[in-house]
Amino acid sequence: FGQLPVLEVDGEQLGQTYAINRYLAQQFGFAGATRLEAARVDAVADLQQDYYLAVYPIYPVLLGFAKGDKEQLKKDIAIP
Repeated sequence: FGQLPVLEVDGEQLGQTYAINRYLAQQFGFAGATRLEAARVDAVADLQQDYYLAVYPIYPVLLGFAKGDKEQLKKDIAIP
């Protein structure tokens, strides 16, 4: 897709974070042995994505790409 991350397996490229995560989980036995276990693994991945989306607004300020009050953003976004 022309962006990172990319996982290359046997000369084939696989893009998108969660597709890569699911592939690796299946490859190394972490995807769950039953449908319910697999759903629980997906729930943890979804929770991580929810967290990332919730705290995303703080990143441009912390990295110096945008102006803002870092300490206030930490209190309002990161800590809760």
